[in-house]
Amino acid sequence: MKGNALTSAREESAATNQPAGITLSAASAPSSAAPMKGRLLSLDVFRGFTLIGMVLVNSHPLGIYPGLGHAHWNGWGFADLIFPFFIFIVGVAMPYSFANRLSRGESGSVIFRHVLRRCVLLFVIGVFLNGFPRFDLSSLRVMGILQRIAICYLLAALIYLKFRMSARSIVWVCATILVSYFALLKFVPVPGGAAGVLEPVGNWGNFIDRMVMPGHMQHALWEGKSLLGSFPALVTMLMGLLTGLHLRSETPVYEKLTHLFVYGTACTAAGMVWSAWFPINQNLWSSSLVLFIGGVALLWLAACYYIVDVRKVTWWILPCLIFGMNSIAVWVLPQLGMKTLMAIEITSPSGAKSDLWTAWGESLVPFFGRMNASLCVAILFTLFWLAVMGVLYRKRIYFKL
Repeated sequence: MKGNALTSAREESAATNQPAGITLSAASAPSSAAPMKGRLLSLDVFRGFTLIGMVLVNSHPLGIYPGLGHAHWNGWGFADLIFPFFIFIVGVAMPYSFANRLSRGESGSVIFRHVLRRCVLLFVIGVFLNGFPRFDLSSLRVMGILQRIAICYLLAALIYLKFRMSARSIVWVCATILVSYFALLKFVPVPGGAAGVLEPVGNWGNFIDRMVMPGHMQHALWEGKSLLGSFPALVTMLMGLLTGLHLRSETPVYEKLTHLFVYGTACTAAGMVWSAWFPINQNLWSSSLVLFIGGVALLWLAACYYIVDVRKVTWWILPCLIFGMNSIAVWVLPQLGMKTLMAIEITSPSGAKSDLWTAWGESLVPFFGRMNASLCVAILFTLFWLAVMGVLYRKRIYFKL
């Protein structure tokens, strides 16, 4: 892959946060938890916390532990925070990354070509993970988490780099998308169907997916990461971008904190109110979800910013940094490891067939019970990858696009 070369520690120490916090070529990294010049350390901590949560909730072999999973449809659970948080984080990092590249003399066109290349690679990696280890092109799922991040990142970069919109204009774009999305799903009939259908099948997002990628969706009749849902997800990223612009401004620190807490509280409350007409729903990426979880993300980032960047209380952040500063590896490697274990078939002494991933969980059931055994595997799996990423961190190695 072009650009796969070790960069110097001097170059990395001056670098700002990566736009998506997603990397895929070896690069040097700081080896301590001390604040690093040129970085918003609280963003690395927030990213790492989110990635720890992602590995934890995705690694239950016998069913998700109560309280950690997704909502069945409407509503939200702990797992429903992870993906929106990460899209928000991508947005926060964009002004830092782009400003750093511009300061090195790169033009907007050069930066955008890099963005385009990164988006293509993210999309391809996401499709690869969908198909691994047995690739069936006739039913290969097209969309997924990395694919949606790629789409949103490309659109956000267009708005910020190419259209050069002001913060006020971006706010209007966000409001227009959220209201238009709500009006479309709620009041415009789907061809051959009805208006206001907010179920997995029968809404506008589902209609478009079935027209564009039939047979290549997450489920037989619907896709959990719809193409249409990428537009309200873009608003989540733009909320992060606006937050990054504000944090980079010359506004006094405690005024920044006040704004983050006020806007975070206001967005959370607005999302809860709007949910009475447009339920909080991650599969639909409803407008109420954008405001509600966007507000929660603002509040959490504000807390991290105050503790880490303002008060300099950093003794606890190392696990978050280990994950947060090598994020594409954390996205890819645990999934590959888990899917590999799931692909290895075994036969128990009683003759029952299983796979190695499920068997690991079943082996702990006699000691902990079924749900506790599943949680135990998830914790052990997360700790294993924390140790692996810790080795890379100590050796000052990142993986980056």
